[in-house]
Amino acid sequence: MIKYFAKSATGYSHLKNGTRCQDFSCCYHDNERTIVSACDGHGGAVYERSHLGSKFATKAVLKVLCGIEKNMFYKYTRQEIQEYIKLGILCEWNALVEKDIASRRLLKKEIAHLDDKQIEGIKSNPVKMYGTTLGASMYLGNKLVCVSLGDGGVFVMSKGNMFLPFEDEDEPVANYTYSLCQDDAYQHINVAVFDAYNADGVIVCTDGLVNPYQSVSNFHQSFAKPLVLSLRHDKIDQVDSFVEEMAQKTGFGDDVSLAVMIKQNCSMRYYKDKQNDGF
Repeated sequence: MIKYFAKSATGYSHLKNGTRCQDFSCCYHDNERTIVSACDGHGGAVYERSHLGSKFATKAVLKVLCGIEKNMFYKYTRQEIQEYIKLGILCEWNALVEKDIASRRLLKKEIAHLDDKQIEGIKSNPVKMYGTTLGASMYLGNKLVCVSLGDGGVFVMSKGNMFLPFEDEDEPVANYTYSLCQDDAYQHINVAVFDAYNADGVIVCTDGLVNPYQSVSNFHQSFAKPLVLSLRHDKIDQVDSFVEEMAQKTGFGDDVSLAVMIKQNCSMRYYKDKQNDGF
């Protein structure tokens, strides 16, 4: 049995400015699989529809991962499965974006705050308005699949330890990140497939949740381990409140998204200590 949870909360800077939440998160469970996803729509001036881009990203990843069957892990190589997932997500996301572009004309209020160069760029490439990162993971049988593009994080928990499933990739500098709206997005989507026996669970989150902890080790000790305990003990309301608190009071003002799945039978002795009894 797997426990799962997903929530997105609007950051206080967005509330102050009257900006909608640009994150989107979700979880899915059936008799065979559990999927969690958290995506962060970009906040720059030209990304007027990024709140839809992040929603479309979760829809795309759910459709593609729900199409994966257990026997595929034995019929195809790991690389073939990874390429199938990357291409599938990108094609599905672009199809959803193109459909939205075709159904909704560009409004004056969407470009009123842009300069002439930015407006010309949007008109020539409206897909850019939907820019978003992507994070997701799936338990399917004895396999664990992780997917990531851009900032934020996908973290695998195992016996109290926390692992990053992907090798570090040099991100663009300053406030830029890799995005599904890039022409070369395919090259930057990371997909990993693992045997799931030793994994207690996976945490997927946007950078609004990761950044306030300043370091991966602090995030691990101060958030990830208490989170596992709280979910294991069915303290869903506390986790929900924590995400709201992080977004609206204690964080950096950014939107916050968390999507997590934890095995019900994972051992708590690796997570509980005198300083940690959950949130």
